[in-house]
Amino acid sequence: MRDYNKGLFGDKMNLDKQKSDCADIPGCVRRLSNGERLFLGSIQSNVAMAARIVGDVSEKYLLHAINAARRMHPLLGAKVIFDDQHDAWFSTDNVPETILRTVPRTSETQWVDEIQREHTMPFKLETGPLIRFVLVYSSQISELIEFSNHGICDGIALANLIRDILVFYAEPAKEIKVIEPPLSTGYLQRDEGPSSSKSIGEDAINNLNLQWRKSPHYFSQEDFIEIHKAYWEKMQHGIVLLQLDPEETSTLVAKCRENGVTVISATTAAFLAAYQDAIGPFPEDRSIVGIPYDLRRRLSENVGNAFCLFVGALLFPFAYDQKKSLWENCQEIHSIIQKDIEMLNTTSPEIGLFDPTLIDACFSFAPLMQFVPEAFKRTDNLSAFARDTKNIAFMLSDSRKNRAPAILNTNLGHLNYPETYGDLRLDRMLFVPPAVRLVPLILGGVGVSNRLVFSLNYIEQVKDNGPSPTENMIQIRNRALEYLGFPEKANDRAI
Repeated sequence: MRDYNKGLFGDKMNLDKQKSDCADIPGCVRRLSNGERLFLGSIQSNVAMAARIVGDVSEKYLLHAINAARRMHPLLGAKVIFDDQHDAWFSTDNVPETILRTVPRTSETQWVDEIQREHTMPFKLETGPLIRFVLVYSSQISELIEFSNHGICDGIALANLIRDILVFYAEPAKEIKVIEPPLSTGYLQRDEGPSSSKSIGEDAINNLNLQWRKSPHYFSQEDFIEIHKAYWEKMQHGIVLLQLDPEETSTLVAKCRENGVTVISATTAAFLAAYQDAIGPFPEDRSIVGIPYDLRRRLSENVGNAFCLFVGALLFPFAYDQKKSLWENCQEIHSIIQKDIEMLNTTSPEIGLFDPTLIDACFSFAPLMQFVPEAFKRTDNLSAFARDTKNIAFMLSDSRKNRAPAILNTNLGHLNYPETYGDLRLDRMLFVPPAVRLVPLILGGVGVSNRLVFSLNYIEQVKDNGPSPTENMIQIRNRALEYLGFPEKANDRAI
């Protein structure tokens, strides 16, 4: 078993060293980090980006552009190979062609239906590729959807990929320069602040690894697919949008600047206040805010527009104080975020110290045994794991349930992309992060072409006679609009 303690917080991980380590694996790109592996096998962790494009999109030219982008970004054409020690490696060897599915556009909301459909189809991790594309087409307006396993990318990577594809679409002969996917782990710091008070510690992790290795379980592509099918037969990804036109976007940005805060601080506070008004206050131990952030913009070193998972994430306690104004709450959130991001702090930096096969069990399989017990009868691996009820993975999984944040807010910010690409115009982007059952508020924001759009993401049961969470989410969105100064935009529609 390899030593996973090395290289996490010291020198940056060297891609050439990574490649030499997997010289025996055909088409090897590099080994997965534990953070990538955490998302790789989680059936709740797919991520999507939709771009609304004005103009008549050629399917032939679009597929050519997607394939050009695949040559530029190795992980677009990657699969995962597990070696004899159960380490996971990205490989581009013998990976099938990229999938582009084209469907006629029948409404402005059809892109949501297509994302919901994509969620029902599992990625074949050991076959690849780990990203798919859908063109919701009409001759005037289309949506290009990227639907990806979160283990190979983050929101900024997906947004940059839209731009790269449109550039290759407009310039088919453009030179292709390969951008290797760096590892984020060496760039992140251990957080010594209040948010790390529940960190586990190296000695404790070593003890957990020892316990795990006495009774390990190793999972396959077949196991992942069975869990995925069972979950998405029961559940559906719901989306409610908050959309601001260019003038409204400028107004909100000006208000934020006037109060010395950012849009992410303002939207975080507004949705927390809106949730309290609509549903009620969060329990004291659940008053936690999670803020993922892009490392590419924060480093002195230039890592380029790499397509990979390259993020940090903040997790800090915060309860919205109704005795204070929205902007006073925003300023408190802003102060915490700015301080931690400047230090490149991140939550759970010790995750790299865990045995990666324990990561698989704890994050991808144990949390779902009670929710989809039928799936754990379908393969020998899953059945054996389900019977091992005293396994350390179940204990760790149960302990995480009480530490889930109240809100996760990812704002990709204003992206200064060109608006026109040949005869096409980029109208807006719609970022759809994963929806997780244990997190009540999950936001994904992105601004292009002077339009700001936030998606509010949630999980709902497909066959449920009870009240739909959609009505609550619309109410929360409408109340957040009021807090942000746009009460006239409240309506009874989700999209």
